[in-house]
Amino acid sequence: MYFLQNLREKLDRLLASTHTDRANTHLIRGEPEKAIRACTYAINAIPDRVEPYILRGRAYYRLNQFEQAMADFNRALELNSKLAEIYVYRGLVFHASGDSHEALADFNLAIYYNPRLEMAYINRGLINEALGNPLGAIADYSKAIQLNPHIAIAYNNRGLVRFNRGDLRGAIADFQRYLALGGSD
Repeated sequence: MYFLQNLREKLDRLLASTHTDRANTHLIRGEPEKAIRACTYAINAIPDRVEPYILRGRAYYRLNQFEQAMADFNRALELNSKLAEIYVYRGLVFHASGDSHEALADFNLAIYYNPRLEMAYINRGLINEALGNPLGAIADYSKAIQLNPHIAIAYNNRGLVRFNRGDLRGAIADFQRYLALGGSD
């Protein structure tokens, strides 16, 4: 009996892992509905794995189904409250839902748990801009650039803030670097 139970648990883990990998592939291909189905299979097989909740939340976010995305990110945080990426994704949902202050709090938590996560700084920079804090935004974009000098969007965003503040020399330098890195917006 123990052998069969052990075998069943191993098969469930394998099934959950396979569906999670499939969901990630669907997200990369821009197929969020398929990713949701694959994640749901993975969650049904092993309900206490974090990754399927994160992937499904991302898929719901792409479909603008913010309530479902928030529920999945909250569940992922119940399973692992120290995983910085979850706070970034949930912060994006807060921002898309119009709650910039909660988004800012989540990006701060992401940075607290992983101070090297450049996307947390980029997103916090966007929120700082939205909240009328251009110097905070410049600092966040600069930190993202310090962490990853090849992240084009940080140069573009910092250039826009510098341009709006009248720092044309800084803006031009940032836009040139953005274009050199292959930016095209």
